[in-house]
Amino acid sequence: MKKLVLASKSDYNNGKNSVKKLALTTLFLCFSTVSQAATVQCSFLSETKLNTQGQWLSTEMDLMKLMEMFGDGLKMKLEDTLLKKLDLKTPFYVGEVSRGKVYLKGGDMGIEGKLTNVQSGVITIYDGSCQVSFGG
Repeated sequence: MKKLVLASKSDYNNGKNSVKKLALTTLFLCFSTVSQAATVQCSFLSETKLNTQGQWLSTEMDLMKLMEMFGDGLKMKLEDTLLKKLDLKTPFYVGEVSRGKVYLKGGDMGIEGKLTNVQSGVITIYDGSCQVSFGG
């Protein structure tokens, strides 16, 4: 024969606290996934070189060379404040990666991306198109 054990008031309160903690954790997880930073990924289509006096030195559109340099493209996190700037349709600075500085510009036809680098008196500009994804 089994004994029936009644729960005490402290057991009842501990249960309520556990339910509250579970509810708060669930809400936190829901809102944290909604507010995750966006990720921008750019694929570059050309490389232009200028000297620091502005003289155009060369332009290359060798997709195989660019694929070797960038692989699947450039990928970086985009803060919410910067994401809003895409609607302004003017170029803005996003950040810096090992190859140089990244700029984006939103437009009617999508997002234009540029990666710039100055080295040994030569300005290199990689032009491409970008996509923004949200979450994970």
